[in-house]
Amino acid sequence: MYVKLLVWLTALLVDSCCFGVVASVDQRCYTFIYDDSSCPKTWLNWGNSCYKITETRFTWSNARDECRNLGGVLAAPSSDQENEFITQLLADGIVWIDCNDQDVEGTWECREDNAEVAYRNWYDGEPNNGAGGKYEDCAVVSIWNNKRQWHDLSCIHRLERAVCKMAGRPVLPV
Repeated sequence: MYVKLLVWLTALLVDSCCFGVVASVDQRCYTFIYDDSSCPKTWLNWGNSCYKITETRFTWSNARDECRNLGGVLAAPSSDQENEFITQLLADGIVWIDCNDQDVEGTWECREDNAEVAYRNWYDGEPNNGAGGKYEDCAVVSIWNNKRQWHDLSCIHRLERAVCKMAGRPVLPV
């Protein structure tokens, strides 16, 4: 009986627009977070990847370095579902993501490792380069006014944590 239920639930999720997430009555997709042996301790699994929000707050470049030191990369969300998952990891506040326009002002590059990510999820009016002519060349994900979207900030702002990502390790059946 248990096996039949598991097969049915798996088929239901695979056929759903919300694969890897749990769909609710209002047709929105909500991710589920679970601990998985394919991720290092203190990292959480979603999809085929592992995620960690740092406790320490960094500048943007130090956040990127810290993710590398932990064996991952600074994450750059590539879908609404991944963006939603990352914001679910936040109790409050904001986290650095690997998006910036440091090379060419106004041309935002979002990278995960060395791969360009096309997805963008800017809050209304963002990126706005800040008030008073301050350059805001790096991006964060935040929950602001119940929206889970991106804002630009000065890259030397030191009040943000990092969202790190790494590929999940394959789990071999025993």
